[in-house]
Amino acid sequence: MNSSTRYLSLLSALVVLVKGNPVPSALSELMTSGWTSGEELGTDGETGAPPKWEKVIKMLVHEVTTLRNQQFVEEFQKPVEEISSFSQHQVPSTPPHLSKTLCSTSNKEACLQEISRGLQVYQLLLQHVKAEYPQSTLLPSVTHQTTVLIGLVKDQMKVAEVVEDLSASERKRVLGEVSTGTEWERKTSVHAILRELRNFLVDTKRALRRMGKRGKDFQ
Repeated sequence: MNSSTRYLSLLSALVVLVKGNPVPSALSELMTSGWTSGEELGTDGETGAPPKWEKVIKMLVHEVTTLRNQQFVEEFQKPVEEISSFSQHQVPSTPPHLSKTLCSTSNKEACLQEISRGLQVYQLLLQHVKAEYPQSTLLPSVTHQTTVLIGLVKDQMKVAEVVEDLSASERKRVLGEVSTGTEWERKTSVHAILRELRNFLVDTKRALRRMGKRGKDFQ
């Protein structure tokens, strides 16, 4: 077989492989994956054991996603496939998504403060989840791992810049926003809290990985 024939044979085989294994769309990847990008999946060629914070976040994302889906099916009697129909339900006190501008720069301390502050608010909001969905067996682990993650983040901050715990008035305001309302509103607030916590965790993992790539890794 000459070189031209060999080249054509290889090209034909390649076409067959591509046709037989279509590349999934971005939407299907987003719907079926627990992560939202290759960076969060750790597919960027890095080797070695992942840092402790990464293990904690990966566990948290899995548990929060499972808990969110369980609560949705049990409380609203709907299949998980319809979960996007509840995306309009929001809770005012949930922290906003991490600032891409802030956490993409070299301002490590400001980003860590934003992460720590947000996790503390979610830690408090999990008390509302417990009150409205006490039968959950996953919630104790989610609450514990959130506390662990807060400690890991604070350990990387300068002592003078460690974020203070929420004050009594802040705690009262945050819980007051979700503890009132009808039974339906309280149920939807639980769903919104779990959904936004998952998003916040994914943002946090992305931000910390970027810091690691700049030589500021966490253990």
